[in-house]
Amino acid sequence: MAERTGVRTAGSPETVVVGAGLVGPVAAMYLAGRYGPVTVLERHDDPRTAAASGGRSLTVILSARGWRVLRELGLEERVRAISVPLHGRRGHLPDGGTPLTAYSRDGAPIWAVERARLQHILLDAAEATPGVRIRFGEQVVGVDLDAPEVRVRGASGERVLRCAHLLGCDGAHSAVRAAMSARGVREHVGTLELAYQEITLELPWCEPENMHYWPAGDALFGAFPTLSAGRFTGCVFLRRQGPAPSYAAVAAGLPAPDQFAAAFPELARAIPDLGEQLAAKPVSHIALVSCDTWVWEDRAALVGDSCHAMAPFMGQGMNCSFEDVRVLAACLDGERGWSAGLAAYERQRRPDAEAVSALSLEHYRTMSRLPEPGAEEAAALSRRLSALFPDRFVPLYERCAFTEESYAGAQESERRLRRLVREIQDRHPGAADRIPDRELRGHVLSRSPLC
Repeated sequence: MAERTGVRTAGSPETVVVGAGLVGPVAAMYLAGRYGPVTVLERHDDPRTAAASGGRSLTVILSARGWRVLRELGLEERVRAISVPLHGRRGHLPDGGTPLTAYSRDGAPIWAVERARLQHILLDAAEATPGVRIRFGEQVVGVDLDAPEVRVRGASGERVLRCAHLLGCDGAHSAVRAAMSARGVREHVGTLELAYQEITLELPWCEPENMHYWPAGDALFGAFPTLSAGRFTGCVFLRRQGPAPSYAAVAAGLPAPDQFAAAFPELARAIPDLGEQLAAKPVSHIALVSCDTWVWEDRAALVGDSCHAMAPFMGQGMNCSFEDVRVLAACLDGERGWSAGLAAYERQRRPDAEAVSALSLEHYRTMSRLPEPGAEEAAALSRRLSALFPDRFVPLYERCAFTEESYAGAQESERRLRRLVREIQDRHPGAADRIPDRELRGHVLSRSPLC
């Protein structure tokens, strides 16, 4: 990157982190104590003083992987104090059914936390960490991976910031990934067929210890309890294109409140200001990102949504991103030099990100659509096998949210369980639910653990 006339060149902080959302401050705190000064660049103004911008999720989910990171940073107690425990998800089905699915077999919860409050805690902690400096209102407009250095545009003009190492924690539209793509890295950047709007509402008839969801074919509404009694934050998901309910139908003149009321009549009656909220809240899209290379030699790496933005329906996006940072630091600690450390990080994390991204999209389809024929029997069989062999057949969600098992390993374990369930159903068509426990045990014990 040749320096231009009138562009100032700054000094050489050891590490530059691009992005001060949720992941950037975490990365800065992990790295500053190990590798010296870290400068975090954020194109937006400081959210602790500026008016909140739209388009970001009101609620994020914390589970075991995220809590480990917060614990290692000494932030667990502060974040726990503003989080709401969730023990399961309650479905509100069109036929009147209200099934409850526990998140774990022992009743342990995941935790919902307001995104803005969590970000404020992370920013405060990062700024209090020796060696970390956060610069708001500074947009990265160019990246030289060879130097490495970044060109930054702020209120005082442009400048070049040289560094020894560069981390892209700047989300789905990452400037760091764009520089890698320009050098031949293959990326896929797409948008989920759904878009969403966020709504606040009161649901006095809904238990505050559960997440609640209303499936309606290609539409879905999910609601999370807040710290305020009876108050929930929710998201309505509609198709971007196609017939109603969809945002294309809104653009064609069919009012959004009418579509909402048709899909979710119970909810529409409970939200007196539905029309006002839908008119005021932005329509947000869900970016999907993958790329075949996460690191550039010994100089740069992608972390979080910059390399694996995923659908939000497993509640693992932030947890996976936090785990990226922890694993990156561990790989740098365990290897000789950044080149080997970054290579180990990508080798370990990319299969996991691909797995949880696929699982997240599948989880949406499970929640939004009515069960297919045989699905209820298959689910019941899975639960029985889990009860009979609790250590061997751990439910998929429990593996992802309550353990630190690799996501790829969890995905493969679920595939093996599903193959076993199909095999049992094929042997006992229409009668799998009546198989005695003894016979089920024998069938499982006669098979290879890897089948």
